[in-house]
Order: sequence, then C-alpha cells, then structure tokens
Amino acid sequence: MSALDCLPPVQQLAGAYPGILQKQWIGGDSDAVLPIGVFATLHAIRIAYEVRKSAQVNGRRPMLQELFTMLTFSFGGAILTALALGRTQPWLENNTTLPIYSTAYLLMAYMPGDYLYQFLRFTSPVSDVFLASVDGLLRGYGITAAGVDLVRKTMKGQPVADSLVAWILVGTMLGSGGGIIDDFLQISRTAWGFRTPPMLANGLSLDVKLSFFATVGYILSTHAWSFVEHAPGFPLSSTLDGLLRLVPRISDQEAHLLSGLLCSAVLSTAAHVQAGRYAQAERNALALAQRKKNDEVESDDDEEDLDEESDDSE
Repeated sequence: MSALDCLPPVQQLAGAYPGILQKQWIGGDSDAVLPIGVFATLHAIRIAYEVRKSAQVNGRRPMLQELFTMLTFSFGGAILTALALGRTQPWLENNTTLPIYSTAYLLMAYMPGDYLYQFLRFTSPVSDVFLASVDGLLRGYGITAAGVDLVRKTMKGQPVADSLVAWILVGTMLGSGGGIIDDFLQISRTAWGFRTPPMLANGLSLDVKLSFFATVGYILSTHAWSFVEHAPGFPLSSTLDGLLRLVPRISDQEAHLLSGLLCSAVLSTAAHVQAGRYAQAERNALALAQRKKNDEVESDDDEEDLDEESDDSE
C-alpha cells in the first residue's frame, strides 16, 4: 500500500523512470545503432562544463590533470562506494563510459573554435539549469537504486546488508564522492596536496547534505528499515518502529522518482544562483588577464625605448 496510490500518473512515471534514464541515442537496448546513453552524455557534458568553468577562472592546467579531475568528479561516488564494499569499479565494467566522459572533456576543452563551451556560455543560465536538472535526476536515482539498494538488496545475505550505517554512508558517498575526494586531495587546484578537508572546518557542502537527506528520505519513505527486524534485542525497537511508521509509505520505484526530482530541483536552483556569480568571476578573470597583457606590452615598449636611448647615446 502506497500513499501515492491515488495518483496513477505518478506511479506510471515512476515505473518508466529507470528506462528513461537508460534511453540511448539511436535504437533500443538490444539493437542500438549508437549504444550511448542520452542522460550519460548530458551528465558528461555537465561535468566537463563545470571543470572548464573552474579552469577559466583559476587558470588552465595540463590536459591530463584536467582530464583526471573531470573523471574523478564523474565517477567519484562509484569509486568510493566500490572501495568501501570491495566491489569492482563500475566504470571498468562498461565499454562506453570512459570514452564518453573523455570525449566530452576533449570537446569542452579543445574543440576547434571552442563552439561547445561558447554555446553553453551564450545560453547560460538556461544551459546551467538544464544540465544541473539532468544531473539531479541521475544522482537521485543513483543514491537510491545504485546506492542504498545495492547494499540492502544486491548484497543481501552479507552482514553489510543489514547495516543502517552502510546504507546511509554508501548513499551519501555515491551522490557526493567526487566532491569528497576533491576536498581531501584538492584535485581541482593547480597544486595537489593532502590536507585537512575544508568541509570539516567550514561545514558540509551542498552535495553532501543533499545526498545525505535524499538517502535518509528514501529509507524513511519506503519503510526499508525496521528495528524489530534488524535490531530485535534493542529495548526501544517497537517504539522506534512506531515513530518510523508515522512517515507515509511509498513504493521503492516512487521513492526513486521523488529522490531524483528533489535532487534535480535543488541542483538546478543552485546552478541558477551560481551562474550569475560565475559570470562576474569570469569577467573579473578576463579583465585581470587583459591588464596583465597590457602590462607586458608596456614593459616591452619600455625596454625598447631604453634600448633606443642606449643606441643614441653611443
């Protein structure tokens, strides 16, 4: 019994949601002419776009360093999750994932004429909001279906499958792993270094908070956890379960959809706010670069004048 049984369109959309996210550009799952996911491509473009914007403000770095940064932000959550659970890295199990994301970076960073990046800047903030919305839909589904459900369903029978701590940590890491790695290693900076993560001193980032609340919301709304089932010896198990049942229950599929919509709404709103800030930062960076160029020209002119004066004196 779901609290959304009275809304058939929502249930239909929830059922179609996984298929929509896996839709390929041309053809179906078995007869695809171009076996590349539409949402995966858009997500790759979004990450490459964010890496390029950071480079525009903070300065370009060597190609391999930027590419490594791009791939870390793209697969960071999957990397940390696989390491924590002792599983194979997901990006190694697919023949198209790495080429898609690498190609997106190369097009964003080195396309002749810089058309892709300039198009996204010309259509900003619409492009920022659209790509962030796509990212949110994928992230919400990943946190729930590929995160929490990976532990509690796919790994059922193993001790970790009954760990609420594992559910929450894996869901949170899957949605914000790239940012967590960057916080520890500073990979988005020119000089890398392992130091105290700023988020421990300045507070958690939006990505970490969003991933945590999406994970907890999924667990609560689907009634996935029961203290009587998983911790029967705990004295307050029945009381705590009674409190958990106050949350209206929805199906797993419906929770996947709502999690995606929540992440999409939050990330698109943040992208709209950040688009204005970035535009100003980009203008400041361009003005600074122009001033440096003018200073260099003036310095060269002064040196030429000094040389001419020296020649005249001789």
